[in-house]
Amino acid sequence: MEVTLPDIVQAYLEDQEFQQRWSSLATKRDASIPKLQDVTLRFVRAELAMKAFCSQLEKTLRSDEDWGATSFGFMMELNKLNKYHNETSSLAEEHLRETLHGLNKATLGDRIEEFYDFLLKERERLRHEGKSGAMIVSASRSPFILSLFAFWLDPEKQPIIYYDSLRKGLHTLIKAGTVPESPGLTLGPTAIEIRTAADHRTVEAIVTAISQQVPQLHMHRYWIEFFCLWVTKSFAASLPVLVKEVDDSAILATKPTKTAVQESTQTYNWSLPQSRATASPSREIAQLIDPEPLKPTPEPLLTHLIHEVQRHILIDEAVIRHLYYALLDGHVILTGPPGTGKTELARLIPEILWQSEAKEADTVHAPENDGAFPSFTTETAYTTRLVTATDDWSTRTLISGIVPQSKDGAVIYKVQFGHLTSTILKNWSFQGDRPEEWSTLTLQRTRVTTTSGIERGMARTFRGQWLVIDEFNRAPIDLALGDALTALGGHDVLRVAIESGSAELPIPQDFRIIGTLNSFDRNYLNQISEALKRRFSFIEIPPPTRAHRAAEQGIVLYKALKKISHLSNSIESHESSLYWSGVVTISAEPSGHYSMLWDDEASAFREAFDMAWRTFEIIRIYRQLGTAQAISLLRQMLIAGILQGHTTQETWIEHALDTALCSTIADQLQVLLPDEIESLFLYLTTDPAAFSAAYHQLLARLASTPQRLYAQLLALASVHDEENHPYLSDAQIDRIAALDQPEIPAAALTDLFHLNYPISPLPQFTRRLRTFKAERGL
Repeated sequence: MEVTLPDIVQAYLEDQEFQQRWSSLATKRDASIPKLQDVTLRFVRAELAMKAFCSQLEKTLRSDEDWGATSFGFMMELNKLNKYHNETSSLAEEHLRETLHGLNKATLGDRIEEFYDFLLKERERLRHEGKSGAMIVSASRSPFILSLFAFWLDPEKQPIIYYDSLRKGLHTLIKAGTVPESPGLTLGPTAIEIRTAADHRTVEAIVTAISQQVPQLHMHRYWIEFFCLWVTKSFAASLPVLVKEVDDSAILATKPTKTAVQESTQTYNWSLPQSRATASPSREIAQLIDPEPLKPTPEPLLTHLIHEVQRHILIDEAVIRHLYYALLDGHVILTGPPGTGKTELARLIPEILWQSEAKEADTVHAPENDGAFPSFTTETAYTTRLVTATDDWSTRTLISGIVPQSKDGAVIYKVQFGHLTSTILKNWSFQGDRPEEWSTLTLQRTRVTTTSGIERGMARTFRGQWLVIDEFNRAPIDLALGDALTALGGHDVLRVAIESGSAELPIPQDFRIIGTLNSFDRNYLNQISEALKRRFSFIEIPPPTRAHRAAEQGIVLYKALKKISHLSNSIESHESSLYWSGVVTISAEPSGHYSMLWDDEASAFREAFDMAWRTFEIIRIYRQLGTAQAISLLRQMLIAGILQGHTTQETWIEHALDTALCSTIADQLQVLLPDEIESLFLYLTTDPAAFSAAYHQLLARLASTPQRLYAQLLALASVHDEENHPYLSDAQIDRIAALDQPEIPAAALTDLFHLNYPISPLPQFTRRLRTFKAERGL
């Protein structure tokens, strides 16, 4: 049964826990309005300068935070307006004061449009001055900032407050068909967009219509905000937009149902109380498309999409382009040490790099950009099916095979498709009755509707689906592929075992397999035959070098804080930005990299963070750790420090960092060579001024074993400086290795081991290294 707006409202009103919690909040908000109104009016009357206004406003809000205004989107933006927009000119302060003068429900729409346009101009001015994106107030926050001020200044008229939850809630109701879509309203991927006075008037009309249709909603002045918040939390997650994957590896029926141009999907319907709605399956018309080879993405769109990949994972643009070109040619295997993002990259590249500009609807998420970039569609991109290889794989696992099945208490045997066959079938719509009828005539290319790998839980339409095989070399992959080796070698059909014998399944020209291979385990896992190697391009995904230090620090801290943001009210994440109150603001730049803006460059956490990063870089000399390990290290450090309330550099380092190193990094160092462990131990236990002498004594001992000396020098040479040049050249390695008393140039050694900085004690981590030394007989 179709869900109606009154149905949703009734379920909302029956949620007593929600009603009690937010009714109490409404009372607290009402009590704080006079104080907030007074501070704002004093600024409007020029009794307070911008800096004092921000300080007093934040103090008033933090005394009893009930507005959701002390974190991202409001207070953070006002502080940026004061600190950076107001740095060389008072224009921003004067414009804000003028905007707030006479602001009320009637003038809100016009003021939003004016302030939005002003912030767009400010963005260009500050970028021209060299300011980073983290320093610039986002124009898209204009509706929230001004609507909140308007409510404080005109509470009796109850202006709409443009919380994200309100914009998303209305978007959900419109997409569900419970609220009519108004002409001219801009619908983003997940929320309505407010940029102009016309947008605001349209939203006001929608809110008025909702109030008239279900007047019982209007219980207090915050009714629409609280209702939309409930919709986003309790209703949106179960709307019938989530597509249940059809498992094509299911047992083959004796006579499959003819699908012609239709594809069966199971949708999920929201369950109303007292079973007022029932779930029912729906059928979706398959979107037939022309079978074509994999097409390139035109420039400059490709460059922009590469930057979007880098917003998710820090990979050098040259590496991404190398992988992109290899996929245009054929199948690919990504190699490299653990934690470099191989699996994530394998899923991101097909979905992002083959997107195209959307004409109207069906857009996908792009980072918040104030309209600077177009919206994109995935209808030209590819989703992926991820499977993890194991040592018990066989041809049945990837192609097909006979499996037992219980039916009416008896065991019968049926043929089941494997991962590769199932994934290929996702790209076809079959117009025959039996698999033996597979051909280019009975199979037609069709788009795939499934959940996005980037926007989890959101249904998207893709041009096709590819197969990603994680941990590729953990399986006897040659055996598992069987006859598919011939198909991957250039033949356009895959021979699949079926109940009546075998059938030839055409392979789409734009279908690809992406494998990932952990290079650290290469000697311990199944070897890949030369025949199979010829079918794949091998692309190495190395860890970032020190030349990418700032970019890697930004994405590591952003992802670590975002993951633990639920542990502290002082951390607020939003789309591609994050705000840790009083500590740091992190924002995605147009390049895809994250920039960090520290509130206090000498803060306790900042110093501890720098120490953690120096230690991590020194460990990387001997153990190629990926960005994922850095995120894990910072995440555990942050959890301990935030929950224990560390306020000094010493407690952050000696407790949070030391413990995090032991739990996330230490065990990965057991495989190091004895002299590599000794080098790390020297770094942690030797004063920086004395380290050079101690390290050269180690090299002198290694001179009697040239292979170990050369391995030590190669480790140092593998590190690149901020200009991406190796600290030691090949010629220097050969020259130093030939000396009776090997010696590293002082400048190189100082930079490699950060000897210009003091070493803080890490007793637990040092003790672990001492244990490793003892185990190795050092």
